[in-house]
Amino acid sequence: MKKIIYILISIILLSSCSKEDNTTTKNPTGNLADTIMVDVSYGNHPMQKYDIYLPAVRNSTTPVILMIHGGAWKAGQKEDFNYYISLIKKNWRNVAIVNMNYRLASNTDNIHHNEIMDDINMAVGDVIDKLNKYQISSKMGVVGASAGGQLAMIYAYKYNNHNNINCVASIFGPTLIKDWSWYNSTNIWLGGKVGDILTEYVGQAWNDAVYESVSPYWNISSNSQPTILFHGNIDPIVPVYQSQWMNGKLNTLNVTHEYHEYFAFHGFDNTQSEDVILKLVNFFKIHIN
Repeated sequence: MKKIIYILISIILLSSCSKEDNTTTKNPTGNLADTIMVDVSYGNHPMQKYDIYLPAVRNSTTPVILMIHGGAWKAGQKEDFNYYISLIKKNWRNVAIVNMNYRLASNTDNIHHNEIMDDINMAVGDVIDKLNKYQISSKMGVVGASAGGQLAMIYAYKYNNHNNINCVASIFGPTLIKDWSWYNSTNIWLGGKVGDILTEYVGQAWNDAVYESVSPYWNISSNSQPTILFHGNIDPIVPVYQSQWMNGKLNTLNVTHEYHEYFAFHGFDNTQSEDVILKLVNFFKIHIN
């Protein structure tokens, strides 16, 4: 039953479009073409795959957006972002997009925070290894929704192993994993105790130091990447105060950032989504380079 609920949540987060096959659209004015490559493997696990969208007008300076889906860390899939990808392409024709899957958190399979960070690092590394093939830049902005927003932020702020993540966006993502009131709550939308979900993601039950180490809020500094945050002010899953506090800390540290709050639950309607992507694209155009 819980697994069904997690899957439903991932569907609520972002509207999904049907999966696309590898396609190439001819570009009559140049040697390159719009290209979509689906399920590119960056590792041996079945979940270690990404889709990449390459614009026809591209070269070694073409920036990249890396997308990380949500789903309470233990559900969801890259296709959940298909609608947002269509909006990004509509607003920014000459950006490359990498939309990744990762191994989902699982006590049974011993997949937790460290393994997911490894997957993000491997996916980024695979793209960098193929820069000449893809004909794009190594410079990236990373965006995630819900749990993916937390993953995007913590990877950018704490890891960034290839030193190429230049900006980050979180769409109603948790910023405080070390949040006892949230950890200790029961959420009908998640089908149980929030602490059980966080424990499976982190890899252990409540521990101040460990939970702080995976909280974006506690891993930002005055040198952190420019950040844009989006949240619904009646979100019943990820408390809006987490993004509000994050906004306050970014202000205190004088980190370049924007914060946008909407009258919404844990997900945005089409009008709000279009506004989110327009603001995200404008922000990334400035800061991804």
